[in-house]
Amino acid sequence: MRNEISYYPEILSFIKNTLKSNFVAADKDSIEIYWGKGELKTNLKRIIAENPSVPACIVEYANKVQPLDLDVFALITDGHTFEIAILEVKLMKSVGLKEWSQLIGYCLVSDAKYGLLININNGCSSRLFDILRFENHMSEIINYANNNYHYHYLGFMQWNSITQNFEYTNLGFIRSLSMLSRKLIENFNH
Repeated sequence: MRNEISYYPEILSFIKNTLKSNFVAADKDSIEIYWGKGELKTNLKRIIAENPSVPACIVEYANKVQPLDLDVFALITDGHTFEIAILEVKLMKSVGLKEWSQLIGYCLVSDAKYGLLININNGCSSRLFDILRFENHMSEIINYANNNYHYHYLGFMQWNSITQNFEYTNLGFIRSLSMLSRKLIENFNH
């Protein structure tokens, strides 16, 4: 029987290929994606050591970010600025408020702009479904800290391990990888 970690390679490969394809289509093929699994601070420093050409703002961020034990994160950069996307990957009969709250907490503490809760082969609880469907402020969060507004956009998706594709739930702000691509492209256009 497989555990959730064994699904990471296929999920990450699918996400990376989809995002890169969308970036190329938008003439943003210079955008790079680096993956980290596990502790954020340590893995950011590993990415920096392996890729010395990353912008100085990533080094600065890695030095000040709190250590967080994440499932997976993506460091996405155009060579000048960057964004962090956190993926909480679960293999549960039904994900619920506990898993959603965990994702929100990770995004707030790390100041990651994007967060995806992904359940493998299953959906979410009826309570989480209702919240994400009717309470928009639970997936588009604005946080005011250090005299700045910080925006966090979250979504819930299901991974189908048989088709090796996402089944979009239309729950949360980020409803598809295309939408995530569009938001990232908007960020890097500034």
